[in-house]
Amino acid sequence: MRTICSWTRQREKRPKLKSLEKLVIRAAQAAGLPETTDFSVVFLPDARMEELNEAALNHHGPTDVICFDLRTPGFDFPEQEKTEFDAEIEIYVCPDVARREAEKRGLPYAGEVVLYAVHGLLHAAGEDDLVPAKKRRMRRREKQVLSILEKEFDFESIFGP
Repeated sequence: MRTICSWTRQREKRPKLKSLEKLVIRAAQAAGLPETTDFSVVFLPDARMEELNEAALNHHGPTDVICFDLRTPGFDFPEQEKTEFDAEIEIYVCPDVARREAEKRGLPYAGEVVLYAVHGLLHAAGEDDLVPAKKRRMRRREKQVLSILEKEFDFESIFGP
């Protein structure tokens, strides 16, 4: 399993990328992705996430996380966002959205960012949250993976408070 994490210039402080990559690999394992899967996690600011959301999904505004499974036959990736890393799965996370949501809900920012990465990895592992029953299952899986990660990593030491 190979991964690369990239942090596009934005308001939020850049995390410790080596520690972040270790956390993401562990999250991918806990999510059930095959050990042979190569993926990247790209952190984008609001404006870039809004552009990607519009181009790829025809949705308006920034969103928390978008997952592209490039293993899907006939997948047409928005070329302007494709990373140089030859990944099978691309996950895009918006820390700006995480900051706003964390503040609104009184939660730690670092935990919210990790939740978004986990959510994307679970989508890559085949989970879905569009149907209520599947959404409940996905929420349970998020809690399971986060519980594993919380025992092994200090999220705030990676992302800051």
